[in-house]
Amino acid sequence: MKPFQVLINETLEAEDLEELEAAADLFQFGIEKGYYNKRQVDEFNNAYWKVKNICLAYEVAEQIKGNKLDIISIVSNAPAEVKNNKSELINYVNGRLRALRGKIKGIK
Repeated sequence: MKPFQVLINETLEAEDLEELEAAADLFQFGIEKGYYNKRQVDEFNNAYWKVKNICLAYEVAEQIKGNKLDIISIVSNAPAEVKNNKSELINYVNGRLRALRGKIKGIK
């Protein structure tokens, strides 16, 4: 089993969802065997969602034209059930971007 810090570092360096899910599977195996404590579970979950939100945002940004930082922010704050379905996530981000543009235009 990999040391916890090595697993966290590899998770944070994941470049796509496949690598991220492989790290999650390895971590789940470690949990089942009792290698990790609650603090480590919380730390892994934070690292996992940080990377997953960025990966999802880049996938959405390929479909939607918009500021990538805005898209990352919207995806990070999206409900978890929306993040599990790519088409729902794209619709969610589109709606939020339209609302954001409407608010900005309304201020002028």
